[in-house]
Amino acid sequence: MCAPVRLQTIHTSPALLRQLECRSTGETTDCLCLLLPWLVVEDGYATRRWVYDAGRTRGVGTRGQDAPFGAHLRRLREAAGLTQEELAERAGLTAKGISDLERGRRRRPYPHTVRSLADALGLSEEERGSLFAAVPKRGDAGPATSSAVAEPTLPSPPTPLVGREQELAEVGDPLRRREVRLLTFTGVGGVGKTRLALEAARESADQFPDGVVFVALVPLNDPALVIPTVAQSLGLRESEGQAPREVLRAYLHEKRLLLLLDNFEHLMEVAPEVAGLIESCPDLTVLTTSRAALRVRGEQVYPVPPLGLPSPAPSPAPEEVVGSSSGRLLVERARAASPAFDLTKDNARAVAAICWRLAGLPLALELAAVRTRFLDRLDQALSAGWARDLPER
Repeated sequence: MCAPVRLQTIHTSPALLRQLECRSTGETTDCLCLLLPWLVVEDGYATRRWVYDAGRTRGVGTRGQDAPFGAHLRRLREAAGLTQEELAERAGLTAKGISDLERGRRRRPYPHTVRSLADALGLSEEERGSLFAAVPKRGDAGPATSSAVAEPTLPSPPTPLVGREQELAEVGDPLRRREVRLLTFTGVGGVGKTRLALEAARESADQFPDGVVFVALVPLNDPALVIPTVAQSLGLRESEGQAPREVLRAYLHEKRLLLLLDNFEHLMEVAPEVAGLIESCPDLTVLTTSRAALRVRGEQVYPVPPLGLPSPAPSPAPEEVVGSSSGRLLVERARAASPAFDLTKDNARAVAAICWRLAGLPLALELAAVRTRFLDRLDQALSAGWARDLPER
């Protein structure tokens, strides 16, 4: 056995690496037990270290190199001269979300997240393509780790969350504390409970190695269907002689998992069953959205507030309007619906008035945003009040 040579680090390209591989074949291959130089290969998105050993290359993970998307995103952000906080604000994300992406804690961002980042960075079509290409495919095995986090099974809203930075910070802490087993987001219809819950669950996914599971309860009209629906969402099948609740409890007993039950208010009769599930599964955390609290032991309630309103001044400046979370949401959605829309001194008052008349409710603001061409008339219609026979929502 020959003695190893001194290690050194050099930079090269994939093409040169392939040439070295070809030259290594032959009678001398058996003697290539010696350690040849480390080759730092530029893969187009992130620098990875490779060890060249007996005509073969094998990737050697280095800190921060298991997330090609994260490294690529960081380079683009730095090239744009933005901090993580500035990019988060532009993309409608959180600074922690940007940090998790760059550090590889979230390896596979959702398509709408990548689009928001590309828009915020002002990327060209070619740069957009490279950013999307850097996202690992769902079938890719990725680097093996002892604490791989399951990808969250969450819906992907078509638009980014706007104006909820403070709320995300407030709910993130209880979701990360193991002693909090049941957290309920309450609030009136249209206040944004579901959107906030989805983003909070996505940001907390790294705390739940066995995954995040979303269950929509709106289609259900019978409380008896809740437990079977949860089991079905987890891919569980009924076993002969076992009820769905028994199958579910057996599966979740040793799982560190976040279960998101959306729109619980019309199924309150099953709340004790959910409490029993939590009690029998020590590592299960349940996040629910509901117009009212479940009122079971151990529940923590977080009232979701409306978005902040613009200044009540008679003639607010455009900066004052867009400085509020409700004004920013209305303006961003209006621009998405009508690219020609622009917030000016002439229409700032109407935009602020709409935010006030809709009480900062995100759903109402998004519906109003598609009517931006009729801002003045929309404000006048809202000031006349709602029709008497419309539901409260």
